Amino acid sequence: MGESAVSSAAIADAAELLTQKADMLLERLADRVMAAPTPGSRAWYAHRSAAAGSVKERLLVRIAIAHQAHFDLAEDIARARVAGGGWAEIGEVTGLSARQARRRWDTVPVASRRRETEQLAIW
Repeated sequence: MGESAVSSAAIADAAELLTQKADMLLERLADRVMAAPTPGSRAWYAHRSAAAGSVKERLLVRIAIAHQAHFDLAEDIARARVAGGGWAEIGEVTGLSARQARRRWDTVPVASRRRETEQLAIW
């Protein structure tokens, strides 16, 4: 930003706050899209923990919303993968094929996948 009266620490703090607020807003929007009860209510907590795969479903909804808003999806995609989300599901909610989604967001290098499975990765 060149010579500025605004410190880079202040900008970093503001960026972190924006990230936190965007994350909270995504949670609220996911609730609205999924027709969940009021966030924080007993029914909300019961709804979130009752259905098998609800974590995965919720992350896929967040990814779909964030994708439409042109947000960086890397963190939610990594979380969805841990929760059992497949590349086909991630591709579906982002309008990509499974292969395109994997190429765009897979953080595991091909060489590591080969070592883990002792097989060549097939694209």
